[in-house]
Amino acid sequence: MLTFEQARTLAECWVDVVTRSTATVVDEATLTRPYGWVFFYQSKKYLETGASREVLAGNAPILVDRFGGEIRLTGTAYPVEHYLAEYEKTLPSARLGNIITS
Repeated sequence: MLTFEQARTLAECWVDVVTRSTATVVDEATLTRPYGWVFFYQSKKYLETGASREVLAGNAPILVDRFGGEIRLTGTAYPVEHYLAEYEKTLPSARLGNIITS
């Protein structure tokens, strides 16, 4: 089982590869679920400058499953809750219990 720190490291590595190190995880946007974490990311230049021309578009949040370390891309057509609900339908009910914070 992954800790939050391990999951965040996986997410950051994924973001680095996909964006060629031009984006970073936005920690304050991270969502915690019983089965893992949802990480959002944004352009480093946008976060530094706030310049709208630097904002990433189409950067779907990623889910890191705490039990197997699987990384899943969500989507951008619907709110993130839609994608989480779809993912939750595939999980055993025991994994949807109380949120684990470690």
